[in-house]
Amino acid sequence: MKAPLSQYPGMNPFVLDWLAGDERFLPRGPARSSQLAARSDELAHALDQSNRHWGIFAKDAIQQWARGETRTIIAGQQVGFAGGPLYTLAKIASIVKMKRELEKAGTPATALFWLATEDHDFAEVATLHVPAHLTKSQDSQLDLLCIRATHGVESRAVVGSLPVPEPLIAQLLTLFDIPRPSWLREGITFRDSFAELIASLFGNEVILVDALLPELRRAGAPLFGAIDSNRDAIHQALRQRGQELAQAGYKEQVIPNERGEYTLLYELDEHGHRQTPTPNRTPERTSTSALTRPLLQDFVLRPDVFVGGPAEVAYYAQIAPLHELLGIPMPRIALRGHVLVAPKRVVRAMDRFEIQPAEVFAAADALIAEREPENVARIREIIDEGKRELMQRVAQVGELALPADHSLAGSIQRSIGHLEFHFNKLGERAIKGLIRKDRERFSAIREVVATLYPDRHVQDRTVSWFAYWHTYGAGITEQILEEVEPDSAFFKLAVL
Repeated sequence: MKAPLSQYPGMNPFVLDWLAGDERFLPRGPARSSQLAARSDELAHALDQSNRHWGIFAKDAIQQWARGETRTIIAGQQVGFAGGPLYTLAKIASIVKMKRELEKAGTPATALFWLATEDHDFAEVATLHVPAHLTKSQDSQLDLLCIRATHGVESRAVVGSLPVPEPLIAQLLTLFDIPRPSWLREGITFRDSFAELIASLFGNEVILVDALLPELRRAGAPLFGAIDSNRDAIHQALRQRGQELAQAGYKEQVIPNERGEYTLLYELDEHGHRQTPTPNRTPERTSTSALTRPLLQDFVLRPDVFVGGPAEVAYYAQIAPLHELLGIPMPRIALRGHVLVAPKRVVRAMDRFEIQPAEVFAAADALIAEREPENVARIREIIDEGKRELMQRVAQVGELALPADHSLAGSIQRSIGHLEFHFNKLGERAIKGLIRKDRERFSAIREVVATLYPDRHVQDRTVSWFAYWHTYGAGITEQILEEVEPDSAFFKLAVL
C-alpha cells in the first residue's frame, strides 16, 4: 500500500515541488562523480573506538572509508529516548537500503549515521509516545500514551552527554513490563543509550558518528575559522537566499533575528551549555547551529549522499549558497523514505472496508460518514430545511410582537441562537447514530485511524518504533527495509 506524499499531512511544499522536478534552489542530480575523498587517520581511529564502545566492530570498514575507497551515505537524528519516533528508524533503513543497493551493483559503500548529540531540546529527546495496545497499560487500547521527563529548570545544555533520568526509564520498564536492558543501565547517557540500541538492530551495517567527538571537531577547525572570517558574506548570502525563497512562495527554515542576522555558531561552556561564541574558543568547545551543522558534516565527512527528512531537505535549499562560498562540496540530497507500520488485522480492515492509506488522515466518524453519503446527506438536508422553516416562523413572530414590545428583540435573537444550536446538535447526533449502526465497521475504522493517525499526528512523526519492535520483534527492521523507498514521492505501509 502506498500513496503520494502530497496526501501526507503537513508535508513541506518546497519538498513536494522539489520532488516534482523544481531544481531552482537545490539540485536533484546523481551523486557527484569526483574522486572519493580520504579522511584523517585520527578521525578514523576515534570512530573505531567510539563504535566499539557501542558494540559496533567495523574497524576494517572504517579504514576502507577513511582511505576514500567507498561511497558515503549519511543521515542523522537526535539521540531520542528509546530510539525516538518511527521516522528515526525509517532514516536508518533508508541509508542501509541505499548501501545494499550500491554494493549489489558492485560499488563499495559506507552508511554513516550522525548522532545529533549537541542538540539542546531536552523535552523532545526525553519524550516518547507509545500506543496503549502495545503496553501493559489499562488505558483505552486506542490511546496514545506519553512517557516524558522534564528538567527542573530551563536549560541550554547539550543533551547527548546528559544521563537518562531514572524516572523516565522506570516509566518505560513499567509500561512494557520488561527487565532493564543494558542500553538503559543506571547512569547511561542519552548518546550511549541510543547508540547501543541502534547497534543491536543494525550491527556493523551502520557506523555511528557522535557530533561532539573531539576529533571530528578538530577536523572542523578550518571550517569554523572560515565561518568566522566570512561572517558578513554568509549573512548576506543567507538573506539573499531567504528573499529568493520568499518570492517563490516558500519559508525559510531558520529566520534571522531582529538585526537581520542568523545564528551560525555557539560556544560550549564547561557544563555543556551553549553560549555566544568568543574569538579564542577551541574547536572542541565550538557548537554548530541548525544552519552550520550540515556544513560541518559535509566538510569533515565528505558524504556523497545525504538522506534527510523534509525539514532537512529544506535546510539545504536555504544553505546551498554557503557550500560554494566556503568551498565545500555539496552531496546529493535525497529524501528519507516515509513508512508507516500496521498489524495485519489493521491492514485487513483497510482492505475489507476499501480504505486507502491517505484516507486515514481524518477522524473516524468523518471517514465512516463518507461511506454513508446518501443517508448522511439526507439528514443534513432535513436539518437545513427545518432550520429555514423555523427561522421563518420566528421572523413572523417578531414582525407581530416587536411593534408592541421592542424589548423582545434581544430575547428573539437569543432564541434564534439556541434553536440553531440544538438543531445542529440534533443533526450531529443523528449522523453519529447512523454511523454507529455498523459497530464492527466503526470499531475497525477507529483502530485504523488510531494506528496510523493517532491524536491527529502522522504515526511516523510521533509514535515510538521501540513499542512495535518490542511487540513484533526484530522482523520489523527487515520489514521496513523492504518497504522503504528513499527519495520517493510516496509514503508506504509496512505490514507487521
